[in-house]
Amino acid sequence: MSESNVNIHRHQPPAWFKQADFGIFIHWGLYSVPAFAPVATEDFGKLVKHQSIRYLYEHTPYAEWYANSIQIKGTAAYQYHHDHYGNQPYSQFAQTFKKSARQVDPSAWAQAFVKAGAKYVVLVTKHHDGFLLFNSQQTNPNIADYQLDFDFVGALAKACRQAGLRFGVYYSSLLDWTFTNKPIRNGADLLLGNNNTKAYMDYCYNHWLELIERYHPDILWSDIGYPADTRLPALFDYYYQVVPDGMVNDRWGQFPNILRHPPMRALFNLVANVVNHRRNQQNTIPKAKYYDYRTLEYNLQDWPDKQTYFEICRGMDKSFGYNQFSRPEDYITPAEVHQIIAQAVPQNGRLLLNVGPDQNGTIPAYQLQILKELAQKR
Repeated sequence: MSESNVNIHRHQPPAWFKQADFGIFIHWGLYSVPAFAPVATEDFGKLVKHQSIRYLYEHTPYAEWYANSIQIKGTAAYQYHHDHYGNQPYSQFAQTFKKSARQVDPSAWAQAFVKAGAKYVVLVTKHHDGFLLFNSQQTNPNIADYQLDFDFVGALAKACRQAGLRFGVYYSSLLDWTFTNKPIRNGADLLLGNNNTKAYMDYCYNHWLELIERYHPDILWSDIGYPADTRLPALFDYYYQVVPDGMVNDRWGQFPNILRHPPMRALFNLVANVVNHRRNQQNTIPKAKYYDYRTLEYNLQDWPDKQTYFEICRGMDKSFGYNQFSRPEDYITPAEVHQIIAQAVPQNGRLLLNVGPDQNGTIPAYQLQILKELAQKR
């Protein structure tokens, strides 16, 4: 990659985003097979304000965190997995998921999103469980064939763009549970991520390059943070050369590897828990060096920085990944969706509303009905 004079400190999204009011987030992966998370708990926005970090990870309502939750003895997910799957490793869900993935019609998804009034889509290409929704050249070194054997990301990108939607990619940069056997239970576990070896830095960096080169995504949506890799500025420089009107979110924060050494990690955990608590009270991600807009999760509040655009992401229920046990009362109503948009847009905010298809790629009836009702009221 050649360096350029591109401004990678823009802190402003492109014109197309300023003209959008809401988009669709898609969480679909191996976690869609067990499709489990406890429902007798508060949503994420309330949990982070009212409970400890440890409590949050032991009672998370996020079905997409299933692989982490089943490693923590005593959790509802741990018991559910034991009762239904015994000693089967999480990675075995790949066999079931791969069989279903080829039957999905990306065009049907795209049409449902357009009819609901969405202007853009962000697809999770790799969540924290490490499974890839594209046939990457950078294969997982720890689990064989841990990706789809065809290019689902490309198929959905094409369908969305043909329908007039902008297309972005989510990729879990800091966390990949295939590179560690330690579950996340505290602030340091979350903010420091994996061991961040050179091998993982290269793996993550090369995946981002591949996503940019193959799909020219309109949005780069990282999560939690980014490994302690000095090549991050070069990555953004390259991205803006390839996609001049693209944008990046704010979840690219980095911590030096020295903090991952045991003595420093213990000290950092004390600090991290305070930082997380403060962040959770404000419901914001710590400000990163590079971003075009900020992100909130589940809670909408009065946004203090009127010059900076933000996006609030949330599921239709308490989870992003499909939870087969969600009750009708767990779901947001179309009226509440419109209320969020009406409150956010005047503050330069946008809504990224999640859809969590089931293991077969079918948008569950309750979620599809919400999309249809949104279409009727827009």
